[in-house]
Amino acid sequence: MADYQSPRPEKSSNSAMKRKKKRKLPDSEKKNEEKDLKLSRIDQSDDLANEPIEEDKETSTELLEDATPWRNLQLVLSLQKKNLNIDKKVELAYNFVKSSSIQVADDTTQPSQAVSFDRVIIFLNNWIQSTLISSEKQIRVSGFTPQFSVSGSCLDYRCWNILKFCLEEGMKLHISLSFSKDILKVIHCITKNMEVKDLNDNELTLYNTMLDCISLIFTSHGGVSNENLDLWIMLIGTVLDLVLKVVTNKLDATISGTIVLNLTCLVLDPFIKFLRLHPNKKNGFQDFVDKLLEPLLCLLHVVHSSNLAMSKLLKLIEEVFSQGLFHPSHIDGFLNLQSLSKYKPSDDEKPKDSKTVIRSYHRHLFDKLERLVVEKKALALFGEGEFFRLYVHCIKRQDGLSLSSLSGEIRKSLFDFFVQIMEPLLSDIDHYLQDEVELGSVLEDVHCTLKSCNSILTSLMQEKVYVRVDDTSEGACVSFLKLICDKITLLSGKIDRLVPLTFDVNSGICKEFVGLVAKEVVSCLQYLLEIDYEVLGNDLESLWLLMFSFGTLGHNLTSIIPEILHLGCHMVNLYSELRQVGTSVFSLCKALRRSISSTTKTESNHSESRSKSTRSILCSPELRLSIHNAVKSIPEGQVGLSIKELATDVSESLEWMKGTLDNSHHDIHFKSEVLGSALSEVYTSILDSLMVTTGNSSLVGVSLNSLMTIISSSLSVLISQPKEGVHEFLSIVSGRKLKFSNKAGIFIFFFRLYMSSRSIYRQAISLAPPNTSKKMSEIMRDSFTAYSGNDWLEKTEKDNGYFSWILQPSVSLLVIIEAVSDVCVKESETDFSSLTYVLNAMAIQRLVDLNRLVNSFEFVIKRNDKEEDGIIRKQNKRLGKRLLKLEEEARGLSSYITGHLSLLNKRKLNDENGWDFAVATIDNKSLPCAYWSMICQNIDIWSVHASKKKLKMFLSILLESSLPFVGSNFKHIVGEGGSLKIVMKRDISLELLKNTMLYEEKFVQKHMASRFCQFLGELVSPLFNNGDTIELQEECNWPEVLSSLEISSVVEKDSSNPLSIKKSCSKQEVDQSNQIIYTTCENSLDFLSWMPKRWINSKSFSLYATCILNLERRILGTLLGDKCNDHHELLKLFLCCRKTLNHLMFTFSQEKSQNSLTALHFKGKFPALWLLKSLLSIQHKFSKDPNSHIHNLIFSLNDHTSYVFLTLIKGTLVNSYPLTSPFNQEDGIKATNFMIQVSETLKDHAKLMLSNYGKAASVLACFHGFLWGLSSTLSHMETQSTNLKSVFSRRNFEPVDKLKLCIDTYTSFINKSLCELVLEDSVSEVSSDGYEKRLNLENLDMGIANLNININKSFLLSLLEGKNLEAGLFLRELFISYSAILKLNSQIKTPLLSKLVAIFIEVSEVLLSGFSKNIKTPSELTFVLLDGIVKFLEELGNHLAVTNPTLPTKVYERLIDLHLKAIGKCISLQGKEATLESHETESSTKTMKDFSSGISCLDECKSRLRVSFKVFVGKSSEVYISSAVQFIKKALIGRQEGGSMVVYQINTGSSGGGNVSSVVAAGIDCLDLVLEAITGRKSLKMVKTDILGSVSCLFNIILHLSGPQIFYKNPTSNTHHYPDPDPGSVILMCIEVLTKVSGKHALYQMDSCHVAQSLSIPATLFQNILQATTRSDAEDMNASTKNNILDQKYSVELYAVCCRMLHTLLRHHKRESLQNIALLQASVSVLLHCLEMVNNDQITPKGYLVWGLQEGVKCGAFLRRIYEEIRQQKDVIGQDCRLFLSTYIVVFSGFGPLKTGIKREIDEALRPGVYALIDACSPDDLQYIHTVLGEGPCRNTLANLQHDYKLNFQYEGKV
Repeated sequence: MADYQSPRPEKSSNSAMKRKKKRKLPDSEKKNEEKDLKLSRIDQSDDLANEPIEEDKETSTELLEDATPWRNLQLVLSLQKKNLNIDKKVELAYNFVKSSSIQVADDTTQPSQAVSFDRVIIFLNNWIQSTLISSEKQIRVSGFTPQFSVSGSCLDYRCWNILKFCLEEGMKLHISLSFSKDILKVIHCITKNMEVKDLNDNELTLYNTMLDCISLIFTSHGGVSNENLDLWIMLIGTVLDLVLKVVTNKLDATISGTIVLNLTCLVLDPFIKFLRLHPNKKNGFQDFVDKLLEPLLCLLHVVHSSNLAMSKLLKLIEEVFSQGLFHPSHIDGFLNLQSLSKYKPSDDEKPKDSKTVIRSYHRHLFDKLERLVVEKKALALFGEGEFFRLYVHCIKRQDGLSLSSLSGEIRKSLFDFFVQIMEPLLSDIDHYLQDEVELGSVLEDVHCTLKSCNSILTSLMQEKVYVRVDDTSEGACVSFLKLICDKITLLSGKIDRLVPLTFDVNSGICKEFVGLVAKEVVSCLQYLLEIDYEVLGNDLESLWLLMFSFGTLGHNLTSIIPEILHLGCHMVNLYSELRQVGTSVFSLCKALRRSISSTTKTESNHSESRSKSTRSILCSPELRLSIHNAVKSIPEGQVGLSIKELATDVSESLEWMKGTLDNSHHDIHFKSEVLGSALSEVYTSILDSLMVTTGNSSLVGVSLNSLMTIISSSLSVLISQPKEGVHEFLSIVSGRKLKFSNKAGIFIFFFRLYMSSRSIYRQAISLAPPNTSKKMSEIMRDSFTAYSGNDWLEKTEKDNGYFSWILQPSVSLLVIIEAVSDVCVKESETDFSSLTYVLNAMAIQRLVDLNRLVNSFEFVIKRNDKEEDGIIRKQNKRLGKRLLKLEEEARGLSSYITGHLSLLNKRKLNDENGWDFAVATIDNKSLPCAYWSMICQNIDIWSVHASKKKLKMFLSILLESSLPFVGSNFKHIVGEGGSLKIVMKRDISLELLKNTMLYEEKFVQKHMASRFCQFLGELVSPLFNNGDTIELQEECNWPEVLSSLEISSVVEKDSSNPLSIKKSCSKQEVDQSNQIIYTTCENSLDFLSWMPKRWINSKSFSLYATCILNLERRILGTLLGDKCNDHHELLKLFLCCRKTLNHLMFTFSQEKSQNSLTALHFKGKFPALWLLKSLLSIQHKFSKDPNSHIHNLIFSLNDHTSYVFLTLIKGTLVNSYPLTSPFNQEDGIKATNFMIQVSETLKDHAKLMLSNYGKAASVLACFHGFLWGLSSTLSHMETQSTNLKSVFSRRNFEPVDKLKLCIDTYTSFINKSLCELVLEDSVSEVSSDGYEKRLNLENLDMGIANLNININKSFLLSLLEGKNLEAGLFLRELFISYSAILKLNSQIKTPLLSKLVAIFIEVSEVLLSGFSKNIKTPSELTFVLLDGIVKFLEELGNHLAVTNPTLPTKVYERLIDLHLKAIGKCISLQGKEATLESHETESSTKTMKDFSSGISCLDECKSRLRVSFKVFVGKSSEVYISSAVQFIKKALIGRQEGGSMVVYQINTGSSGGGNVSSVVAAGIDCLDLVLEAITGRKSLKMVKTDILGSVSCLFNIILHLSGPQIFYKNPTSNTHHYPDPDPGSVILMCIEVLTKVSGKHALYQMDSCHVAQSLSIPATLFQNILQATTRSDAEDMNASTKNNILDQKYSVELYAVCCRMLHTLLRHHKRESLQNIALLQASVSVLLHCLEMVNNDQITPKGYLVWGLQEGVKCGAFLRRIYEEIRQQKDVIGQDCRLFLSTYIVVFSGFGPLKTGIKREIDEALRPGVYALIDACSPDDLQYIHTVLGEGPCRNTLANLQHDYKLNFQYEGKV
């Protein structure tokens, strides 16, 4: 390869001198010029002094490796040698670059060089550029394809590495490098030969390096010099072709595709800058259009339609268009096109015949677009719509206009451009409209043209370029739009003629192509309709006809149906707004009849496809909803006229059915189907949607009578003689006596019309005046609706039947149903599912009437029975006979309805379809769902007369179709309007099962228990009994079962063991079918726990409990076997059973009935010991299982078992307690014997289980369940004024003595267990010599030092880390058990050990202190353990309050300190979720949160700590209370004493905000608790000063923490582990406490300075985010907040509490608020300004504060309360009210900080408060505001507000 050298020095020097002569260079350029001159002198000396000398390659290499001062000079000289080939030069330069890179990285000191490093960079840059440019030139001249890795070529990655090195070092050293414009040719060369394929390492390195170089050239070095448009167009054209291949073939995710996309973005960006700075001249504009317009349009469409729609590439393409074609220098030519002049109508309303002439170079653009249309460049044409949108945006951006502020002239100019790009497409359509053109052969071209038109029309519509009221074109715009519509309509006619040919396989017409073209036609008409409805004219019938015709193409190509529905719905909605509902709806019916009458022979052979398409359109949820809303909007006075229009159309439909309307006799089968499915659906939708009011009821009745006259002429034949008149009725309707198959459609049509008319007529009767309603009821023979009370009872007229409106009397509905069913059943080939549904609906309607009649007759008969008059007795006999007939008819109809339950009983869920609520779409698969929906909605109607068998079947189906899905997250298919589109059977069942009204039905109360047990037995049978059904309701021999349970070893299964199950479980994993059974069973038991228990009787409870216990027995038997591998699932199921039993017993035990105790004990057979022994058996089974999840399940099982014991003991004592003799039972269940038996059994097991923590924990769980049950009973009896304590005080009372002996044993067991567990020494237990009946805590401050024992603190702290799970759970049970003993001691004076209490307190202190100091995330065991500790402390506090012992103050303070530290730790762990207790119960912003189990444990632990703290504060003496409040005040100050050091725990921190310790945060929380807990005048007086002093501490905390950081959350934090409390949550708590203190003004009078500080808090806090929001540059943000995410939920809560605080201060501190009105006004103004920060995406960069609309509405409602309170205090505030009103007006008018105004939805929430401000202002104030605001929008806003105020708010003394 030739040696390409850098330019000669002489030329370089001469050129430099010339440049000096031309102009005076800046200093920086002078320096660079001097460097070039010096370097040139080096080159010159080299040429003169040295001759070519041959050197070998090794010597040359060594020259560069020699680290001498001549190294850089040697490189320069070597690269200039002519005898050194290019390969060697590249190698030398590349080695130099590598070695220099290493030296730069090492940053070692280098010796001085003869040629400085920056000069070498300049030389090397020029040399490598010349090498690359020469290589490109050689490739271009030779025409050969370049090869990779050829030395010195532009595809040599080493060359690009050298260039990259020069660029990077030049950027670091601030060296000015120059780049030739020919470098663009090099990039073009590489791009032209680039292929999208799998790249090897060398290719990948080359391209990545090249991209880096391009990026550095154009971003860091100012780009190339002397660039011109030709080079750029050549490069951009090649790049666009390459990226178009990538995007079109969806290769953007590949490596090569990514490289191409990056390359495109890198070259487009400088190209845009070039176009911006160098606008195209005339020739440049034409070159741009010729070479770049087509690829840019293609890429614009493809990228916009792909997943790159929001990418940088799309923005760059749009910017290229903006700068290349729509640059400000070109835009004037586009704004003066005058294209509309020839479309301006003349006096004869015809367009003028003129021709548009565009004389400028802009014509070239439209010529190019016209050529694209002729050449059918599809992708480019599809991009014309986005192209037009870009043009509109450029015009608006140039003029700084918004969409709504475009002037009429600007809109006209934009429309001129629209005309120019549409005209070529319309000319193309004219070509297709020619008679000689067969569309079937050019469908692809037609589709291309129509899709292009639609893309342009879409942009015209969305950008609202044409607005009818702003049209200044003198009708030219409308004329052009009508021209488009006319051409599209003519084209649609030709396409419509192709539709029948698509059914002929020999026609050669592709149905898919016709469907695509039809879809575009429909879309085009839809866009035109939305742009201007008058464009389409008034011939809606033809438009509907076209949609029905095209709809037949939607059977296989379903995408056209949504387009048709969208157009149809828009038509209905549009004409509804025009108050012409009938125009659109009845034209639909006419078009439907016309489409059937005009059906060709070919189409009639495919009537099934046509019928399906018609149903899919007319029965679609979208169209039905549109018709419903349209009819509902009909004005009250026009409803009667609408019914008359309906009657006329019904008459026409009946005439059309006979064939007399159009003299046609098409397929009667098809007509009947359309009549029953399509037309009946439309008519009933109209009738069901009509709004009947008191004002129009009479007219509605008259109109309905005329409608009924039309249908009764035919229907009366059927009603008069059902059996014989069926065929005559069909003949009359069809107009012929021939037999046809689809008779069901005719019946559906008449029956549905009658049902809807009947319902609306009754509604009219009920709303009409009395006299009119009676006349109307005489016509219908309906006395119920018009008469009431004695008026009805005095009437003796007979019931005239269901069809009394048509014929009196009419035959029974049941007879008509049988006659119709017999006729339809004979036609087995026809699906009459819709008719079945309609007949059932009629039966339901009739049952409603029958139920009312039956109830009324029964009432009359019952009332008359009290009379002895003979006439009345005869009347009763007559009424009795009529009652029997009515009941017989009701039973028959109910039997007919429930007879279809077999449809559901035999059908599986997977075989059914959903239902879309349209009767016409019901088929065999959707009928079960539709039928199920109907009977579930009307249970109270048909269940009264249904048989027991059917009722049980119904409940079984309900459970089978719902319980398997109770735990599933169903996602309904919901439409755009929020309406349910499709409903499934399981959805209906779940909705019914969750409805509490269901359980009020008597049959549900009676049969639900047995059905549930049977369902559960059938469900679990595959798990236990080889598929045979298990009877879970059978009674079990519990003594035998209990005797078979051996605790010491695993139970061996044998045939005699009652637990033995004859089923061997698989050794493999749980299969899918078993997993479904387990899940369904758990869901079913969860449902039983939820089910309302109010209606559960003793029998049902016994069934449920027996079922659960039998299931437990089966599960345990399988678990104890050795052949089952489903251990985990079975254990979960067992836990679910125990949990359900707990809920069931707890709820039922609340019932105080005589039978409740019997039911609770199963008539004396309750297996109480089963609870304990089953628990111990499971504990033994899984004792060696290392799985922590298993231990968690067993822990939950212990808890639920404990609660079962509690409920059982309490229920036994409470329900067996007579007021006279406590333990004397007559029913065979002796509570004393039961309690003694349980207590002694627990005592015996306690002695055996001490060696095993797991089993001991289970026994203890039963212990404290038993003890808490006894304690709860004593508390309950005390509230019932029953002195049960006296029974336990009796001496020598054997049952009580035995019970106390057992409690003593429990205490000894706890004593021994605690000492062995937590003490370091070998102390087995604390001496029991000191048993006391009263707790002695006087010397408790000495701790346990005098006991000579030590607590094993390391062991206890290890429990907090989750180690030794069993020991931790056992310790928890010890705490809870001893809490119960403490409680019993205060109730019945059971013995206590004060020393043992001291040990418990010491252990509590160690654990709580360890918890508060632990910096790690706590484990779940930690919270479980703390639960027991806090329960103990709570009961200790209660015990102190009851027994009132002398407790040392230091001990009390230690306990308060423990609570503070623990609560503070919980607050730190909660982070932003931490709130006060009052906030959690009262906040209006609180929403449902889905926490994990760990967070739930944290919340529960914090809640228990609060309860315990309130006990210590609220029930203690005044001395202790004062000490506690002072301790809290010390915490709020932040002063912590540590030895000789005093540390303050409130810090300012960084600029983003400060921080406080957890103790400070806990002090705020506890201060809130103190405000609620302390009562009594004496206590309040003692702590008043300290509480008011704490208020100043709160201001100090807020001052330190306030900053923008509080509004943000960390996006990477998924855990709740924080070293300190969240500053934001602490501020929120402070404000809430301040609000509470200010609200208790009668108790705590705040100083004026404190009120002033409180008033300024909202402005101080929210000013931070307002300042951040109003910044225009994202780089000005604090670096710490830039990467954070706004916490919207927190900001709304803070806004709410600030508003609440201001409202409270205004109400309770009027004088102080008036003194600081400026501060109040400032805070309210800032809060108002925040309402602007809603969805301001165009103003605020990403990461700034932006609220959603819903949050903004909430905040507006909060701020409204302040305005309303200002009105209440207007006498105090006076003329200052106008300040608040004027601020609102300024912000609303768009002159706030963000200049955006307040959104309409937010203003609606705020507006009542604004009206209150106007009401508070005097006329002088309003006049002052009017004057100050001056002319402009603010004054207009004030005027509008005053008008709305008078209209909506002002009270004028009228009611």
